[in-house]
Amino acid sequence: MRHRTHDDMDQKPGSALVRSNGSDVVGAWVWTAASNLHVLDRDAAEILTGDPDLADTELPLETVIQRLPLNDRAMFLAAVERAEHESGLVVVEYRVQTPEGTRWLLDHGRIYPATTGMPAHGHGVLIDITYQKLRAEDASHSALAPEAPLDRAAQHAIATREAIDADGSASLRLLIDMVLLEIGRVIARRAQMHRAKEMN
Repeated sequence: MRHRTHDDMDQKPGSALVRSNGSDVVGAWVWTAASNLHVLDRDAAEILTGDPDLADTELPLETVIQRLPLNDRAMFLAAVERAEHESGLVVVEYRVQTPEGTRWLLDHGRIYPATTGMPAHGHGVLIDITYQKLRAEDASHSALAPEAPLDRAAQHAIATREAIDADGSASLRLLIDMVLLEIGRVIARRAQMHRAKEMN
């Protein structure tokens, strides 16, 4: 996956500026405070709205979250509001109801504060964690089933991030953000490899 910089955000929202070309993501998004609209790539548009033709067009938040259950919408909106107010990392899990069934997504992104000549903006990727969720449900039926090490790592990293937020250390926040992003990538990559093996 190509790492995007602030220069990528100089492009006009609505252009083909986001592409999820890595096997560990299933979509990507861009947001700008200037219009308060979101731009999805084709995969994200198909998952979140059911219409891939909405890719690379400016969409209101109501359209982006239309497939989320009501409880998940409230949680998602609270996370977005906090990220837009404080800037920084966005990490939120939510369900998406599709004709094929419910899919779990892990939304990894970052919101950048406004600067001179540049409104607040953000970008992120969507990681499909449905397999991990189903595996966790199966494990819950067995008292002897151990929790996956990376799942524990993710929980501890998120707790660490919350503690660092309370402390306010920018340097530590940057480091834990990198850890969280890499944990998400590794989890998604392993799930992709496992699904590929099951298909063979």
